[in-house]
Amino acid sequence: MSKYLGYALAGGAVVYGYKYFADRSKVLSPDQQIVIVGGGYGGIRVAKNLKGRGNFTLIDPKGSMHHNMAALRAAVESGFANKTFIPYKPIFGEHFVQGRVTSIDTDNKNVTIDSRMAPIPYTQLVIATGTTGPFPGKCRHDLSTKQLQDLYENLATEVKSASNIVIVGGGAVGVEMAGEIVGDYPGTKKVTVVHNSDVLISPKLSQKAQDMIKDKLDEKKIERVLGEKVTNLGNLPVNKTSEGLEVELSSGKKLDADLVIPCFGSSNITDAYATSPSLSKSMNQKGQLKVNEYLQVEGVNDVFAIGDANDFDVVKLALEAQAQGSHTYENLINIGKGKPLTPYKPDAFMMAIPIGRDGGVCVRGNSVMGDFMAKMIKGKDVFVKIMWKEMEQPVPKN
Repeated sequence: MSKYLGYALAGGAVVYGYKYFADRSKVLSPDQQIVIVGGGYGGIRVAKNLKGRGNFTLIDPKGSMHHNMAALRAAVESGFANKTFIPYKPIFGEHFVQGRVTSIDTDNKNVTIDSRMAPIPYTQLVIATGTTGPFPGKCRHDLSTKQLQDLYENLATEVKSASNIVIVGGGAVGVEMAGEIVGDYPGTKKVTVVHNSDVLISPKLSQKAQDMIKDKLDEKKIERVLGEKVTNLGNLPVNKTSEGLEVELSSGKKLDADLVIPCFGSSNITDAYATSPSLSKSMNQKGQLKVNEYLQVEGVNDVFAIGDANDFDVVKLALEAQAQGSHTYENLINIGKGKPLTPYKPDAFMMAIPIGRDGGVCVRGNSVMGDFMAKMIKGKDVFVKIMWKEMEQPVPKN
């Protein structure tokens, strides 16, 4: 018995040793200089993997990575916002440059940022600029981390004082926002989600998943108005408690409210590449860059686009951006070693939709799971510990 155990341990050691040395051999060539534009989920995955393996520069207009999967909890729970902004400098040091990329020159292979710096050269460029949208699901890029934290803290105060809340938008952001509110204030606030479609979150979800979401919302007493648009949103104060608000719908109906929170839509951030002649030719109507199977921009093989920035036919989620970031890192290593690139093949569709802290719905491929999985995967701490660990920093205390 001990002989076989010894064989097993020795075999395991050999496999571990092989994997260790194979991983340590993954380095960029000395002449490679990678520039990553955008420090969201995909961008930091590329940068994190490249750390200690060669020359790279990560550029983002903010000083901290916004962990917006946890943004909605920060909008409800006082003191939580500081856990959703993770500084770049402690992990990336001199490899991080704070600034907004204003142009990309694919002929001379450099990027220009809005600070007083010379253009930054690259051999390969990764565009991971993501999307923007209304607060609180997304945040502005022209404010300091402290200012952004204050915005979330202020909204948490408004939510606390409100009693009749209308959430405009029934995608994942709107549904999760509703869940966070009723989870922290059970039975004390009326929450209504208005959505312009008859299907919440995504039409890609199965009927079983949709039914489970409906049951969970019913259980939480979250009201829904589907197939309707808010027609007077521009005339309403948003994210600010005010008595006597009337939310007008496309059918002519009106909803009473004392707080309106916008949780709808997003648009691609294209400032960095929209003015580049070679890259703008590869943009679709959404502002996404058309890519090939290796996530290279069509016609510009030394430029990769990942996550929301590309037109790859997948549901645009943080986990997907991370997966594309990891794959792009591997191909950057392949380029340095003169090896062929490997095509990107997405994993099975996965989406966790917490509706409060105690549950929700989790989908992976054709499987639909309920409260336990949704709570354990995302609802419990909305990936806060995981993201701070990825950024090699301790989670701050309240």
